[in-house]
Amino acid sequence: MQVLDHVFSEIRSATRGARRGGWSAALLVGLCCLSVSNCGDPRQLLISAFSSEYVAEGNPSTLAPVFSEKDSQRARINVRFTEVATDLPMITDIQFPPGRHDSMFVAVKSGALYVSAPGQKAKPRLVAELPVTTESEQGLLGVALHPQFRTNGLMYFNYTVEKGGRDLSRISEFKFTNPGSPARKGELTSERILMEVEQPYQNHNAGQLAFGPDGMLYIGWGDGGWREDPKRHGQKTSTLLGAMLRIDPRPAAKSPYRIPADNPFVDAKSYRPEIYAIGLRNPWRYSFGPRGRLIVADVGQDLLEEVSIVKAGGNYGWDLREGSACHRPKEKCASVGAGGEALIAPVYEYGRSEGRSITGGYVYTGSRIRGLKNRYVFGDFVTGRIWAITLPAPGKEKLIPAGESVALGKWPVLLSTFGQDTRGEIYVGDFGGGKIFRLDPAR
Repeated sequence: MQVLDHVFSEIRSATRGARRGGWSAALLVGLCCLSVSNCGDPRQLLISAFSSEYVAEGNPSTLAPVFSEKDSQRARINVRFTEVATDLPMITDIQFPPGRHDSMFVAVKSGALYVSAPGQKAKPRLVAELPVTTESEQGLLGVALHPQFRTNGLMYFNYTVEKGGRDLSRISEFKFTNPGSPARKGELTSERILMEVEQPYQNHNAGQLAFGPDGMLYIGWGDGGWREDPKRHGQKTSTLLGAMLRIDPRPAAKSPYRIPADNPFVDAKSYRPEIYAIGLRNPWRYSFGPRGRLIVADVGQDLLEEVSIVKAGGNYGWDLREGSACHRPKEKCASVGAGGEALIAPVYEYGRSEGRSITGGYVYTGSRIRGLKNRYVFGDFVTGRIWAITLPAPGKEKLIPAGESVALGKWPVLLSTFGQDTRGEIYVGDFGGGKIFRLDPAR
């Protein structure tokens, strides 16, 4: 999730955005800091000064979709939101245990992890509270359950901490003590740190984790923050930032993880061996489709939000390109990346007239909404819009025209994350309202 660039864009155009409060103060802090010495990085102070309050567009009490003029050029699928959980402020991730649809783990920005039985009246049960930093886009940002969770209870977390005056993103492994019945009891024990990565700024930390069908753990990092990728992490192969990583956790081994032998850059001296793909700006939610493809939603800066099919060794363009558009420079930008590889275009993108911060979702494989079958569902954090697209066939990936997307409406929620149960049904997390909804067919 990323909103600071949206705020800066809104300030420049003097229009009302999705954040409230703190803009004038933040600008004043930044300008004052620029005029004096020994005040630290003015960009970091500017980020810290922004308010963390967000406001959904529309009336949350109605929970009714609104369709735009552009939606008239698209097919529509009429859905409704069925509330299945509440009292979960600032939701960042929803994960169902493998093989189950009757319980879900919910991570929130403040560091708390809950477990809930969808649709039950009981309040979510607090499992743990991790000591996280919560400035800007920091916090508890991602959770992944081991494919053998039901027998080994292993869970993996991506969260931010302050250590020795530095901001770090930490990947840790925990053991959950009652994986057979998580909604009833169980707690986290035995933390083992797999990886820590320094974050130069408090935004663009990304933060998701996901196990692929190959059993490997995929870690998506943003470029580290501020704007314009000032440290050029997107095309820098010696850093773990601005990249998708792929590792093999080793719970019983001395080393917490190993590098898979088939990682694309394992023998390349100028690349970190954990890297699976590069050129990402702020991947806010990704998932694996039924065919095993890695589908990544990458947040844009000023022009475009994008969906990409990420492959081993791929370069997805940032910061040379933003989606299909040139970024650095604005015209006649390079068509090849850091290692001379061709830049890969997204399969879908949308501009600022429809949204400002993409949230990736899942390919719908459920049975409740027939029109959604096998379509990839995703949305926008700021505007609450939800769309679905039919992904191109493997090997034939190309940019899908906007008119071929399907509109599910604009909803009065801050759409921070999606979830998917083992039946293939899709859930929506509302960051502002603290609720989780299941997508159901409209009555």
